[in-house]
Order: sequence, then C-alpha cells, then structure tokens
Amino acid sequence: MKEKGISLFLKGIVIGIANMIAGISGGTLAFIMGIYQNMVTAFANLTKKFWPNFLYLLKICLGVAVGVLLCSLLLDHLFDSFLFETVSFFVGVLIGGLINDAPSLKLEKEKKKSKYIIGMVIAGVIVIGLAFVNIFFAKEGIDSNERWRNVTLYQMGFLFLAIIIGAVAMIFPGISGSMLFMIMGIYYPVLNAFSDLLHFSMYSNPGFIFDELKIMIPLVLGGALSLIFISKPIKTLLERHYKMCLYVIFGFVIGSIISIYIINFSDIENQFSILHLCLSLFVTLPIGCFCSIGLHKISQKMKAKKPTDSEDIKKS
Repeated sequence: MKEKGISLFLKGIVIGIANMIAGISGGTLAFIMGIYQNMVTAFANLTKKFWPNFLYLLKICLGVAVGVLLCSLLLDHLFDSFLFETVSFFVGVLIGGLINDAPSLKLEKEKKKSKYIIGMVIAGVIVIGLAFVNIFFAKEGIDSNERWRNVTLYQMGFLFLAIIIGAVAMIFPGISGSMLFMIMGIYYPVLNAFSDLLHFSMYSNPGFIFDELKIMIPLVLGGALSLIFISKPIKTLLERHYKMCLYVIFGFVIGSIISIYIINFSDIENQFSILHLCLSLFVTLPIGCFCSIGLHKISQKMKAKKPTDSEDIKKS
C-alpha cells in the first residue's frame, strides 16, 4: 500500500506554511518529513513516467497551495499576537528533525569527517549571513508592504525572475525562499495577492481579477519552470555526493534555526515579553519538537510494515 494521499497532503500544508515564513525553508521541512528526495526524483522524472510522478506531486502541491492560503490569512494575526510562540513552534520542528536524522551523519571513515564539518559550517554561515542581509534591506524599507495595483509588464517580468530564484531556494533545504522574496521586495505583494484570493466579494470587480491574474500567472509559471529544471541537478548531487549533501543540509537547518530568531526578533526591545518568552521556550518549542519526532516515528513504523510511494518514485 502506498503512502496515503492525506499524509502527503498534510505534509504539503506544512511545506506551504513554512515557505511563507521568513527564515524557514519548505525544502528543510520536506527533508525532515522524509519526502524531500522523493519530491526531487519525481520532478526530475516527470518526462519518463509522467502519471505516477504527477499524481505523487499533485497530492503534495495541493497541500502546499492550501498551506500558503491558510498562512496568508493567519500569518498577520499570529505574528502580531503570538510572534515568539509561532516562531518557536517551527524552531522545535527543525530541532526535532535534526534529532531524527542525526544518526545518518555517521561516517564509515572518520578521517574524512573534517571536510564534511567544514561544508556544514559554511552552509550555516551562508544562511545566517542572508538573515543579516534581510534585516539590512528591511531597515532600508526596500520591501514594500503595499498591494500591487495596475501591475505593469515590468513588474510581471521582475516577479517572474524573482519567483524563479525564490523557487530554487524553496526546493533546496535550508535556504528560505520567503527571506529572498523580502530581500527582492516581492514578499508582501505576493502574500497580499494570496490573501486577496479569498476575498470572494471582490470577484465582481474585473480590475481586481485582472490584477490578481497578472501576479499569479508569472508566479505559477516561474515556480513550475524552476522546480522542473533545478530538480535534475539536485537529484544528481544527492546521488553522487549524498553524504556531503546531508552535512550541508544539516548546516542549512542549524543556520535556519539561528536566522529565524535573527530576522523575527531583530527589534526585540518592542517585542519582548516574559510571558511570551516562557510560552515559546517551554510550551510551543517542545510541542514542535515532539510533533516532529512523533511523526517521524509513526512514519518509520508505517514504512517498516508496508511499502510507500518512495519505492514507486525511486523505480521511476
């Protein structure tokens, strides 16, 4: 029996939510939930065995779409009222993922360990460096929080190219696509566009629909092209240099944990609250960690009993 569609759908929701939060990578969550390599393989092999790979990805992509829409509605409220708690929950998920996958870092030859450690450190430094770049751009006011109206061809072209770059980051574990969107100044326009999709009362306005299409079309096309063309190089890297990729991904994840706090708490004087801090450190962070570990154990038990989609995907 294959992995149930509802399981892949729920994992897709988590990936979608993660992709909308600065400092968190959807690719990282996919890696932690055990579907990253299958996703990359499915994208890379779409032209070989289309339907099995397409149906596998469709279950995840539908979840991602729901996650993005949910996040666009809830994100402002959660971050305004429960910033510490929300961020710490995802940090807990990342820490749980590190605990789950730590045994896979074991090397047969300890002599080679130094180069892997160096790769992991460099990866972590890159992610933390991007966090500081993000703060700089935010202070300069480059990322506008206004909605795009009367979208021009220039904006559509820029959005298309920016989405290609962001989608590459999203599929690669550890690099936050939303963080890059903030740096490029398109995060809030895209977030607002998704939020506006759920304002059904506006659908009677032709201008509103036209503006939404001018944002969504380059967004979908850029994302699809990125995912299809970048998946093959990543698949090749995973096959030829799996251990090094694993250490680099771990470096990205550790850097992500630090960068999340750097980005979201850079203005901590205005946000600090003992109550929020205690709730985040002793409630939501452990809950996120236990959820990650628990889901991993359940997934491992299911895999031990029955074959999953991964076998079909890898065969393709």
